[in-house]
Amino acid sequence: MKAASGNATIQFGDKMFPLEGFKAVHDMPKVSAIVIEQNDTKVAIISIEIVMLWDDFVERLRNTVAGIVNIPVENVWIHMTHAITTPHAPGGPLIGLGGAEVELTEEEKAKRQNELSKRDKYEEAILEALKDSLNPCRNLREAKMYIGTANCPVVKNRDIQTQSGWWIGVDGVGEVNETMTVICFRDESDNDIAQIVGFGMKPCVIDNAQKDTGNRLISADAPGMMCRNLETQYHCPVLYITGAAGDTVPEKTAWFDREDLKGEIECVDLGVKTGIKFAKAISEKMVVAANHAISDASEIRVSELKLLHTEFVWQTKGRVPMHPYQSIQYIAEGEKNISVDGIVMGDLALVAGKPEMNAITGIQLENGSKFKHTLYVSMLNGGMKYMPDQKSYDEIHWEALTSMLMPGAAEKFVETALDLINHAI
Repeated sequence: MKAASGNATIQFGDKMFPLEGFKAVHDMPKVSAIVIEQNDTKVAIISIEIVMLWDDFVERLRNTVAGIVNIPVENVWIHMTHAITTPHAPGGPLIGLGGAEVELTEEEKAKRQNELSKRDKYEEAILEALKDSLNPCRNLREAKMYIGTANCPVVKNRDIQTQSGWWIGVDGVGEVNETMTVICFRDESDNDIAQIVGFGMKPCVIDNAQKDTGNRLISADAPGMMCRNLETQYHCPVLYITGAAGDTVPEKTAWFDREDLKGEIECVDLGVKTGIKFAKAISEKMVVAANHAISDASEIRVSELKLLHTEFVWQTKGRVPMHPYQSIQYIAEGEKNISVDGIVMGDLALVAGKPEMNAITGIQLENGSKFKHTLYVSMLNGGMKYMPDQKSYDEIHWEALTSMLMPGAAEKFVETALDLINHAI
């Protein structure tokens, strides 16, 4: 096996601001890349510390990667970490709950049109960082792969039951997955080439704090801070992969909903400074877990690398007003192709899709897999909002209300993905 990696900072210049409530940068997000080759198969995995990217731009990025490292475009995986404290597409369609485009007032349209002028600068910043991250990836070297795991108790379920129905907050009662997995690539002299950290937590410690007052600061949040720490320690790029975390939140967040004494939903905003303080503290705990995983990592023999892909069709549903419900009827309105992708090498299986999955779905993938290590990679080559489990629909959780899919899609995804990877052995 051969591998090479690189990363680069996304340079959001002063002319980007103000934008979506952001006024400046706290810590610059990065684009990180690793290229892996085994026999005649080569794959590129890119982690971009950004909230989301629109489909046509993702395809432009994939084609750029394919051209630079000389691989088929279908062998390029682009993952967005879903870092909430980064800008969306300036001036582009505002995608709301359920994945549908939000209707704007004339005043809001004018503001978005003004932001559209910044889109070229936004795209250029990400594209240039991508190119810079790929420059070192042209020169592959012999590599060995090691995988370790550790417990990282910094997450909580976010589904809370209120007097009016289920909503989102902190201290929920549902499933979480506290297992952090670190994949290490080292050369023949045991020098670190790259690390991939997979964990079921979105970068949303700071979240939307002070968005309404225009005092937001761009940040890669706690996972990005963790990556910078590990990069300093191990002198190699670190890619963060957000796993099945649709119903999961960090143990502390600066912006969240809760039920007040009257049984009504209120939003709590603790501010950006508090959010940054929380993010730094959580990142330090994540570093401890990552170091445990790295120190306990075992070598995984890789004789073959396979890329897998399939699709299934699922019914979509219409949007509904967002508030807690005691009962609701989900109404089908169309169909959508759901992509299921996989990479298997040695005793590792990466299962990927566009949707955000709930923690239980990620655990079901792990339990049903024949591979020792199975990780879900969310927001691959685009986003699709939520694909929650059946219980989420039955109890009318937030994730079910916001999903564009009818019930049962997550269960079908698990069935399809397990059939895909388990028959690849």
